[in-house]
Amino acid sequence: MRTSKVNSDGTVTVPMEICESLGVHVGDTVEFLIVGYQLEMRIQDAKRPTFPGTPVSGYGMIKSNRPPVPVDFDPAEILK
Repeated sequence: MRTSKVNSDGTVTVPMEICESLGVHVGDTVEFLIVGYQLEMRIQDAKRPTFPGTPVSGYGMIKSNRPPVPVDFDPAEILK
């Protein structure tokens, strides 16, 4: 865990290692949200880094030999 102090004008410096790992560069926009008693910082404009071997999406990752479930399937009907 890295820490950073708040300056007198209320600014906080994000450590370089964190910026590099998230792909944040000078001029990128971040959004701050208060969630309960925590502060979240969300990156708006940064291009997400791609790591070798990381799938682009999860589509098709789980394969099943079962037949597909009908669209009108209602699990509550099983309990009746």
